Amino acid sequence: MNTSRLEASVVHNICTQLDNLGWVVDEKNPRNNVTQQRVKTRQEQEKIKNAPANRTGKLKFPDFVLYEQGTNSAIGVIEAKRPGETLEGALKQAKDRYATPLKAPLIFAYNDTFVETRYLYNDHPLKIDGEDVRQFIDHYTSLRFIHDGSEILSAPEDVQLSRDELIKVFRRQANLLREAGLQGGLDRFGAFSDILFLKLMDERSQLYESTGRDPLLKSHLRWANIKNMKKGDRLNYVKDVVWPEMNKDYGDIFGKEFPIKSDEIFDDIVTDLSDLNFTSAETDVKGDAFEYFLKNAYQAIKIKDLGEYFTPRNIVRTMVSMVAPKYGEKIYDPFCGTGGFLIEAFKYISLRVKRDKNIEDTLTKSTVYGVELTATARVAKMNMILFGDGHSNVVKVDSFANPIKNRYNIVLTNPPYSQKTRHGNLYSIPSSRGDVIALQHCFDALKPDGRAAILVKEDFLSDDGDMGKVRDFIIKSAKNFTIVSLPRRLFEPYTPTKTSIIYFEKAGKRNCTYFFVVKNVGHTFGARQKRTEYNDLPKMLDGHHNEDFNHIDIDYHIEDNKHIKEKNSLWVYDYIEVVPRTSNQLEYLGKHIDPSGERISPSDFPDETFRILGVSNIEGIFFNEEKEGNKIKQIYIRVSEGDIVYNPHRVNVGSIGVVPKKYEGGIVSGIYVVFRPKDPVALPPYYIYTLLRSDVYLDVIRAYDSKYGAVRANLNYEMLSKIKIVIPTKQILDKYNEYQEQIMKYNKAIKAVESDKRAYIDGLLGDKVSANKDKFNAAITRASQPKI
Repeated sequence: MNTSRLEASVVHNICTQLDNLGWVVDEKNPRNNVTQQRVKTRQEQEKIKNAPANRTGKLKFPDFVLYEQGTNSAIGVIEAKRPGETLEGALKQAKDRYATPLKAPLIFAYNDTFVETRYLYNDHPLKIDGEDVRQFIDHYTSLRFIHDGSEILSAPEDVQLSRDELIKVFRRQANLLREAGLQGGLDRFGAFSDILFLKLMDERSQLYESTGRDPLLKSHLRWANIKNMKKGDRLNYVKDVVWPEMNKDYGDIFGKEFPIKSDEIFDDIVTDLSDLNFTSAETDVKGDAFEYFLKNAYQAIKIKDLGEYFTPRNIVRTMVSMVAPKYGEKIYDPFCGTGGFLIEAFKYISLRVKRDKNIEDTLTKSTVYGVELTATARVAKMNMILFGDGHSNVVKVDSFANPIKNRYNIVLTNPPYSQKTRHGNLYSIPSSRGDVIALQHCFDALKPDGRAAILVKEDFLSDDGDMGKVRDFIIKSAKNFTIVSLPRRLFEPYTPTKTSIIYFEKAGKRNCTYFFVVKNVGHTFGARQKRTEYNDLPKMLDGHHNEDFNHIDIDYHIEDNKHIKEKNSLWVYDYIEVVPRTSNQLEYLGKHIDPSGERISPSDFPDETFRILGVSNIEGIFFNEEKEGNKIKQIYIRVSEGDIVYNPHRVNVGSIGVVPKKYEGGIVSGIYVVFRPKDPVALPPYYIYTLLRSDVYLDVIRAYDSKYGAVRANLNYEMLSKIKIVIPTKQILDKYNEYQEQIMKYNKAIKAVESDKRAYIDGLLGDKVSANKDKFNAAITRASQPKI
């Protein structure tokens, strides 16, 4: 095998992963279906030799070729690169030089960190259940792609359920468990977890059997056996046979007694869940089930108040790839929830080692460690068992109350947001804020040279006070930083909180900090997420592991740590300036505006009537209501004609307006920002208004609105002043004023048409024809004339 241009470790890594996935890499084995640095037949050699991309230079062969079992038909090629090298060129080379002449539909590129894929016939990434494939796949899955194209479902389409459909099923389970006499939410949550675990264990056992592995459960304990029993016999069998045996193996998860007493209700639950197939469901989709029960478990307490956010799986995988865990390292999540980070880290390592009994013991007993305060600790244990075990190192305790020093190689976590703790005195920088203590706990838990990837609220990056002290300490104590700014709406519908990924090492060689801005994550935001083709996460990963940034087409910046310490900020837009791409002159808006409006307390003028104005993204400034001063308790701002007013929490969706003459002297909420141009002739208010409502500038605003608004957008006057705007020339102003005049004409015309419409309708009403006769006739005449 020729490894002159490859790191031997990368080649070895690929061989190990393929072997673990069931490919036969040993070329002496009669069942071999993988070749390295060669092809199987002379005809294939000729095809590669004659390919247009290979007609110049030395003839080369693919690093790996995957074949359909028992044939000489190439179905995939793998191009490998040294660690940290970009994969874009590798994908193109694999396609043009090898996949096209071989007609091999599946293309993989790998650089020891992550996999990029393409489907030969449409150049799209391979996707399973809408998610980009980020690792090598087995022979069976490869054939499914060959048959179905670049996107497949991991389970047949008829058993695929939407999130909403799953939630309906879970709601029915909750009602059945209530009928079974389980009154407390936590009781129902525990019972449902136990039952769902049995179902998932059976599905996972089926999957293992299909790939030649031993099932997780003996046949007599499995769901399929229970389902096929006669109604009325199932409950006693589970209580007398299944439960005692499950307790022997998983006593730290299950209770001593099966919680359901009614045959009829248990039969209904079995029937209901038997129609579902969760094998295709991501961990977070199953998490929706647990979330539904948790919401009920805590009754009036909202789940978000408990910090129970389910981290999107693509973010989890990205963070695991950032730290790139290795066999023998200890990985810790002090706020593990349902175990998503631990599962992905476990899978990442498992795929990259040749497993034997000793390695298996290390993986399951001394690789992943999790702590969770809430009842989801049981779920984390269950998930670990389903995905390869390691559950014995997941414990239900309060991380804050148990500081850890220099114990783990890697910390991966999404800490609970906005929590309070009484254990802050156990840390170097005491605080009652959980956010402050969480970062200290993570840093302390790392061994020297350990590395961490942590999801943080935006206030960690720029806040003063205790949070600023923790940030300053970490900046001084860990040299190797990467900051990844994520989109604000990433965690909807749970929370609008803006987050970033921070990566650091307790010691490092580089003396600079890397900033990346991720705007697209492969799906839309909100409750009903839809997959999109735009995804900046692989580009960021490429940059994170690659010293050459010339090919990175997302916003990034490299800053000397000396300047980081001077600014005492890790907020990305303190280092990256967001400006529109234009050849026109740009200047900071702050140079051309002043704060405006008079802050007043209307209650100081009890006899005066005030016109209260609002601002929206539809109407701009609008009249809301009139009130006497003695009925108004809050602080307001009195505005004048030409003032520009915006809601700092909604300006990112266009809630801004210019005060017209008719609303002179009105008042707006004291939380609003009011300003006006220093020279309204050179920079008219309506020009600024139009500019800031444009799509380009809304993107700029959305970048700058997070420094003082982690939970919700907050563009204050300081950040507004940092926006660079296009300074209008006389030519630009003349054209703009021309448009303004047209708008005024159109508005008058619209009002005239509205008046005509009302007159026409009035004229249709018999008793008003005479009163509106002239208007009616005029409207009929105008209606019959052609319009411009």
